[in-house]
Amino acid sequence: MAAIPTNGSPQGTPEADALQPRYEWRLQELMAVRKNWYSTTKLGSELSRYGFEMDRSSVYRLVKTDRPPKMTIELILALCNILKCKFEDLVVELSPEPAAQVPVSKSPRPVVPDIPLLATDFFDAEG
Repeated sequence: MAAIPTNGSPQGTPEADALQPRYEWRLQELMAVRKNWYSTTKLGSELSRYGFEMDRSSVYRLVKTDRPPKMTIELILALCNILKCKFEDLVVELSPEPAAQVPVSKSPRPVVPDIPLLATDFFDAEG
């Protein structure tokens, strides 16, 4: 398996972005709801019990980010065991955004000048 696309197409293109799954990382929410933890200190000590020695800034980034860094399956399983949850609770897949539709004009719009085309007394002619 290749981690880099072999067809030469650059990542970050609209086609590649459309294929990327959208998800919501809910570690911080689960910590608060399941364990009543509002700081990352207790999570760091629990992770060390599972053999993950992480500094405080790494634990903070793991909790506070919208998109977590790449992590091992073992770390994800440890988080699920600590919080007594399933993977589906930790990572919630979001439905794909519908493609933005650009309104297509059927014909070009006429250009209208900012000044009046006729003099104000044009229809007041007597005669």
